[in-house]
Amino acid sequence: MSFKKEKDQIIFWAHQLYEKNLTKAKSGNISLKVEKDKILITAHDTFLGYLEKQDIILMDLEGNILEGEKEVTSEKPVHLSIHKKFPQKKAVLHAHPSFAVAFFHYFKKLDNIFLESKYYLKNIKVITQKTINITKIGPVLSALAESSIVMIKDHGVISIGDNFKEAFGLIELLEEQAKINFFMKLLNKDG
Repeated sequence: MSFKKEKDQIIFWAHQLYEKNLTKAKSGNISLKVEKDKILITAHDTFLGYLEKQDIILMDLEGNILEGEKEVTSEKPVHLSIHKKFPQKKAVLHAHPSFAVAFFHYFKKLDNIFLESKYYLKNIKVITQKTINITKIGPVLSALAESSIVMIKDHGVISIGDNFKEAFGLIELLEEQAKINFFMKLLNKDG
């Protein structure tokens, strides 16, 4: 039950998040549904940019570790809740894109400039948390029912998809829109 191919996918997309500056240091975590009641999930205190197979744990949807020696990410409850609520979605990415985090610190609403972002991002919901880990899981699940990406204010984003490419694309698109919004607000301020 090694799921080598699936672990390789997780490592690839973890490195993509790091290479595209969508997460830094030990921030971010990933999970992938590999069977109806089993997921692969990244371990606690791992660097996604340098993720290795031993940093990925197999667990059931009740939170029991089936394979792996490390401690599971502290965001385990939100990953498990998402996989239970959205059984058709296989990929869950939790990242910390700098521009998006900064944008929603100062502003409440993102203007979707590109037609693609209007279609894919829709109206991004922003959930406020007071802790370093996501503790208000209910609002996150409600937001993900409307859009496959949600912003956790001053923290990061969670994106879900049928596959990693779909979930990753939403984070990348959100980060690009946040950059464009910053530039537009600067232009409007000065001109």
